[in-house]
Amino acid sequence: MSAFARQVPPLAERLRVLGVNPRGVGLSDAPVQEVYEVATAAADAAAVADAPAHVVGASLGAAVAIELALAHPARVRSLVLITPFAVAGPRLLAVIDAWCGLAAEARPETLARTLLPWLFSEAFLADARARERTARGLAQIAARVPAPTLERSAAGLRAWSGTRGDALGRIEVPTLVVAAAGDLLTPGAEAIAAAIPGAQTLVVPDAGHAVALEAPDAVNAAIASHLARAKR
Repeated sequence: MSAFARQVPPLAERLRVLGVNPRGVGLSDAPVQEVYEVATAAADAAAVADAPAHVVGASLGAAVAIELALAHPARVRSLVLITPFAVAGPRLLAVIDAWCGLAAEARPETLARTLLPWLFSEAFLADARARERTARGLAQIAARVPAPTLERSAAGLRAWSGTRGDALGRIEVPTLVVAAAGDLLTPGAEAIAAAIPGAQTLVVPDAGHAVALEAPDAVNAAIASHLARAKR
Protein backbone atom coordinates (compact mmCIF):
# COMPACT_ATOMS: atom_id res chain seq x y z
CA MET A 1 0.00 0.00 0.00
CA SER A 2 2.93 2.37 0.57
CA ALA A 3 3.50 2.40 -3.19
CA PHE A 4 0.15 4.24 -3.51
CA ALA A 5 0.76 6.71 -0.71
CA ARG A 6 0.24 9.64 -3.09
CA GLN A 7 -2.97 8.24 -4.62
CA VAL A 8 -5.01 6.98 -1.65
CA PRO A 9 -5.67 10.30 0.17
CA PRO A 10 -7.25 12.15 -2.81
CA LEU A 11 -9.22 9.07 -3.85
CA ALA A 12 -10.45 8.50 -0.29
CA GLU A 13 -11.95 12.00 -0.21
CA ARG A 14 -14.85 10.77 -2.37
CA LEU A 15 -14.54 6.99 -2.67
CA ARG A 16 -14.16 3.98 -0.42
CA VAL A 17 -10.60 2.77 -1.00
CA LEU A 18 -9.65 -0.83 -0.26
CA GLY A 19 -5.90 -1.42 -0.23
CA VAL A 20 -4.58 -4.94 -0.72
CA ASN A 21 -1.11 -5.94 0.38
CA PRO A 22 -0.19 -9.19 -1.43
CA ARG A 23 0.58 -12.40 0.39
CA GLY A 24 3.67 -12.10 2.54
CA VAL A 25 3.75 -8.28 2.45
CA GLY A 26 3.17 -6.24 5.59
CA LEU A 27 0.57 -7.97 7.77
CA SER A 28 -0.83 -10.21 5.02
CA ASP A 29 -0.60 -13.95 5.55
CA ALA A 30 2.55 -15.59 4.16
CA PRO A 31 1.76 -19.24 3.47
CA VAL A 32 4.83 -21.40 2.86
CA GLN A 33 4.77 -22.42 -0.79
CA GLU A 34 7.14 -22.23 -3.74
CA VAL A 35 5.08 -19.85 -5.87
CA TYR A 36 2.69 -16.99 -5.19
CA GLU A 37 0.65 -17.24 -8.38
CA VAL A 38 -0.73 -14.13 -10.06
CA ALA A 39 -4.07 -15.93 -10.36
CA THR A 40 -4.10 -16.48 -6.59
CA ALA A 41 -3.38 -12.81 -5.97
CA ALA A 42 -6.27 -11.92 -8.28
CA ALA A 43 -8.58 -14.26 -6.38
CA ASP A 44 -7.45 -12.70 -3.09
CA ALA A 45 -8.27 -9.24 -4.44
CA ALA A 46 -11.66 -10.42 -5.70
CA ALA A 47 -12.46 -11.70 -2.21
CA VAL A 48 -11.76 -8.29 -0.65
CA ALA A 49 -14.34 -6.28 -2.60
CA ASP A 50 -18.00 -6.78 -1.75
CA ALA A 51 -19.11 -5.15 -5.02
CA PRO A 52 -17.64 -4.51 -8.48
CA ALA A 53 -14.68 -2.17 -8.01
CA HIS A 54 -12.54 0.28 -9.91
CA VAL A 55 -9.24 -1.62 -9.84
CA VAL A 56 -5.84 0.09 -9.82
CA GLY A 57 -2.60 -1.87 -10.08
CA ALA A 58 1.02 -1.01 -10.80
CA SER A 59 3.72 -3.24 -12.30
CA LEU A 60 3.15 -6.75 -10.88
CA GLY A 61 -0.06 -5.33 -9.40
CA ALA A 62 -1.11 -4.41 -12.94
CA ALA A 63 -0.62 -8.05 -13.93
CA VAL A 64 -2.88 -9.01 -11.02
CA ALA A 65 -5.44 -6.42 -12.19
CA ILE A 66 -5.37 -7.86 -15.72
CA GLU A 67 -5.85 -11.37 -14.33
CA LEU A 68 -8.68 -10.12 -12.12
CA ALA A 69 -10.49 -8.60 -15.11
CA LEU A 70 -10.10 -11.80 -17.12
CA ALA A 71 -10.77 -14.41 -14.43
CA HIS A 72 -13.29 -12.47 -12.29
CA PRO A 73 -14.90 -9.95 -14.69
CA ALA A 74 -17.97 -9.47 -12.49
CA ARG A 75 -15.74 -7.95 -9.78
CA VAL A 76 -14.31 -5.20 -12.01
CA ARG A 77 -15.98 -1.93 -13.02
CA SER A 78 -12.91 -0.38 -14.56
CA LEU A 79 -9.13 -0.77 -14.69
CA VAL A 80 -6.14 1.51 -14.18
CA LEU A 81 -2.97 -0.28 -15.25
CA ILE A 82 0.18 1.61 -14.25
CA THR A 83 3.37 0.52 -16.05
CA PRO A 84 1.86 -2.88 -16.94
CA PHE A 85 3.41 -5.76 -18.85
CA ALA A 86 2.17 -8.93 -20.51
CA VAL A 87 5.64 -10.39 -21.03
CA ALA A 88 8.44 -9.79 -18.53
CA GLY A 89 11.48 -8.68 -20.50
CA PRO A 90 15.09 -9.72 -19.81
CA ARG A 91 15.92 -6.47 -17.99
CA LEU A 92 12.92 -6.76 -15.67
CA LEU A 93 13.76 -10.38 -14.89
CA ALA A 94 17.42 -9.54 -14.27
CA VAL A 95 16.51 -6.73 -11.87
CA ILE A 96 14.05 -8.99 -10.04
CA ASP A 97 16.72 -11.68 -9.66
CA ALA A 98 19.14 -9.10 -8.25
CA TRP A 99 16.40 -7.75 -5.97
CA CYS A 100 15.73 -11.21 -4.55
CA GLY A 101 19.42 -11.83 -3.95
CA LEU A 102 20.02 -8.50 -2.26
CA ALA A 103 16.93 -8.88 -0.08
CA ALA A 104 18.43 -12.05 1.34
CA GLU A 105 21.91 -10.59 1.89
CA ALA A 106 21.75 -6.81 2.37
CA ARG A 107 20.12 -4.25 4.61
CA PRO A 108 16.86 -2.68 3.38
CA GLU A 109 18.68 0.65 3.00
CA THR A 110 21.19 -0.92 0.61
CA LEU A 111 18.43 -2.60 -1.38
CA ALA A 112 16.51 0.68 -1.66
CA ARG A 113 19.51 2.59 -3.00
CA THR A 114 20.23 -0.17 -5.50
CA LEU A 115 16.65 -0.04 -6.82
CA LEU A 116 16.44 3.76 -7.12
CA PRO A 117 18.11 4.03 -10.57
CA TRP A 118 15.78 1.39 -12.00
CA LEU A 119 12.59 2.95 -10.64
CA PHE A 120 13.07 6.69 -11.13
CA SER A 121 14.10 9.07 -13.90
CA GLU A 122 17.43 10.87 -14.15
CA ALA A 123 15.73 14.20 -13.47
CA PHE A 124 14.24 12.86 -10.26
CA LEU A 125 17.52 11.31 -9.15
CA ALA A 126 19.30 14.61 -9.76
CA ASP A 127 17.25 16.19 -6.97
CA ALA A 128 19.26 15.19 -3.89
CA ARG A 129 16.50 15.96 -1.40
CA ALA A 130 13.86 14.01 -3.31
CA ARG A 131 16.30 11.14 -3.87
CA GLU A 132 17.20 10.84 -0.19
CA ARG A 133 13.60 11.15 0.97
CA THR A 134 12.54 8.46 -1.48
CA ALA A 135 15.44 6.18 -0.51
CA ARG A 136 14.28 6.29 3.09
CA GLY A 137 10.70 5.48 2.07
CA LEU A 138 11.79 2.61 -0.17
CA ALA A 139 13.89 1.19 2.65
CA GLN A 140 10.80 1.14 4.87
CA ILE A 141 8.85 -0.67 2.15
CA ALA A 142 11.69 -3.15 1.56
CA ALA A 143 11.78 -3.99 5.26
CA ARG A 144 8.14 -5.12 5.03
CA VAL A 145 8.77 -7.53 2.13
CA PRO A 146 10.78 -10.56 3.32
CA ALA A 147 13.15 -12.31 0.91
CA PRO A 148 10.99 -15.48 0.73
CA THR A 149 8.00 -13.37 -0.34
CA LEU A 150 10.03 -11.78 -3.13
CA GLU A 151 11.21 -15.17 -4.36
CA ARG A 152 7.68 -16.61 -4.35
CA SER A 153 6.25 -13.53 -6.07
CA ALA A 154 9.06 -13.56 -8.66
CA ALA A 155 8.27 -17.19 -9.42
CA GLY A 156 4.62 -16.25 -9.89
CA LEU A 157 5.57 -13.38 -12.22
CA ARG A 158 7.71 -15.69 -14.36
CA ALA A 159 4.92 -18.29 -14.54
CA TRP A 160 2.33 -15.66 -15.58
CA SER A 161 4.54 -13.85 -18.09
CA GLY A 162 3.42 -14.51 -21.66
CA THR A 163 0.19 -16.28 -20.73
CA ARG A 164 -2.35 -13.47 -21.12
CA GLY A 165 -1.19 -11.39 -24.09
CA ASP A 166 -3.67 -13.00 -26.48
CA ALA A 167 -6.53 -12.54 -23.98
CA LEU A 168 -6.24 -8.76 -23.54
CA GLY A 169 -8.81 -8.21 -26.29
CA ARG A 170 -11.41 -9.84 -24.03
CA ILE A 171 -11.23 -7.05 -21.45
CA GLU A 172 -14.44 -5.06 -21.82
CA VAL A 173 -14.35 -2.59 -18.92
CA PRO A 174 -13.13 1.00 -19.28
CA THR A 175 -9.35 0.90 -19.01
CA LEU A 176 -6.66 3.51 -18.47
CA VAL A 177 -3.03 2.58 -19.08
CA VAL A 178 -0.40 4.82 -17.49
CA ALA A 179 3.02 4.55 -19.12
CA ALA A 180 6.23 6.35 -18.19
CA ALA A 181 8.47 7.65 -20.95
CA GLY A 182 11.59 6.78 -18.95
CA ASP A 183 10.44 3.34 -17.79
CA LEU A 184 13.39 0.94 -18.00
CA LEU A 185 11.57 -2.11 -16.67
CA THR A 186 8.23 -2.30 -18.50
CA PRO A 187 8.64 -0.19 -21.65
CA GLY A 188 5.80 -1.94 -23.51
CA ALA A 189 2.89 -0.38 -21.62
CA GLU A 190 1.51 1.36 -24.72
CA ALA A 191 1.26 -2.01 -26.48
CA ILE A 192 -0.92 -3.23 -23.63
CA ALA A 193 -3.26 -0.29 -24.19
CA ALA A 194 -3.39 -1.00 -27.92
CA ALA A 195 -4.47 -4.58 -27.24
CA ILE A 196 -7.36 -3.66 -24.91
CA PRO A 197 -10.45 -2.40 -26.76
CA GLY A 198 -11.08 1.30 -26.14
CA ALA A 199 -8.29 1.70 -23.61
CA GLN A 200 -7.07 5.22 -22.89
CA THR A 201 -3.35 5.93 -22.53
CA LEU A 202 -1.38 8.46 -20.52
CA VAL A 203 2.35 8.66 -21.18
CA VAL A 204 4.06 10.66 -18.44
CA PRO A 205 7.19 12.33 -19.80
CA ASP A 206 10.44 12.38 -17.81
CA ALA A 207 9.26 9.71 -15.35
CA GLY A 208 10.47 6.23 -14.49
CA HIS A 209 8.82 2.94 -13.59
CA ALA A 210 7.63 4.23 -10.19
CA VAL A 211 5.61 6.92 -11.95
CA ALA A 212 2.84 6.95 -9.33
CA LEU A 213 5.41 8.12 -6.76
CA GLU A 214 7.45 10.30 -9.09
CA ALA A 215 4.62 12.14 -10.87
CA PRO A 216 1.60 11.78 -8.57
CA ASP A 217 -0.21 14.90 -9.78
CA ALA A 218 -0.31 13.69 -13.39
CA VAL A 219 -1.29 10.16 -12.38
CA ASN A 220 -3.97 11.33 -9.96
CA ALA A 221 -5.51 13.68 -12.51
CA ALA A 222 -5.63 10.88 -15.08
CA ILE A 223 -7.24 8.48 -12.60
CA ALA A 224 -9.86 11.09 -11.66
CA SER A 225 -10.75 11.67 -15.33
CA HIS A 226 -10.87 7.93 -15.96
CA LEU A 227 -13.24 7.33 -13.04
CA ALA A 228 -15.49 10.13 -14.21
CA ARG A 229 -15.72 8.52 -17.65
CA ALA A 230 -16.25 5.05 -16.18
CA LYS A 231 -19.25 6.22 -14.14
CA ARG A 232 -21.13 7.51 -17.17
